[in-house]
Amino acid sequence: MAFTLKKRRHALRAPLTRPVRVRQGEVERSGRGIEVGVGGMSLWVHPAPTAGQVITLIFSLPNSLRPITAMAEVVWATPAAGERKSGRMGVRFVALPREDREEIRAYVNRLAKHYRDLHILLAMNQWKMDQIRELTTRAHLDSYRDIKDLKDKVRRAMDGFRL
Repeated sequence: MAFTLKKRRHALRAPLTRPVRVRQGEVERSGRGIEVGVGGMSLWVHPAPTAGQVITLIFSLPNSLRPITAMAEVVWATPAAGERKSGRMGVRFVALPREDREEIRAYVNRLAKHYRDLHILLAMNQWKMDQIRELTTRAHLDSYRDIKDLKDKVRRAMDGFRL
């Protein structure tokens, strides 16, 4: 199923673990981004709107103080399950200003480069911890338990950069 979803995507996506405000009519709720691209994003939110609804998202990219406001259509949504308090949803941007689209594109491309560099450095198995720390900071990878955990996170993120 994941392979099919990746093939349907038209643009790369990058991890984005940042707060997102979700507006639906007069109701506003808080969410947390998972990943973002110029075509849309996925996020955690409680309760998740149902597929087909149009919502407004307000978020910012790392190292940017300017908020991005986008109108989006909910493409898929899964309700909260088990111990999770938030549901997950994927949206497609239907109205996004050009300057915001370009800012997202630049962010994704910049982050993809940092992840590729980190992936190469980790694959060489000759780790230079100062380089790893610098690249994890640039790639916004704030926490990892050990090198194996870091490799797993980088591998999962790299999947989002491939179409």
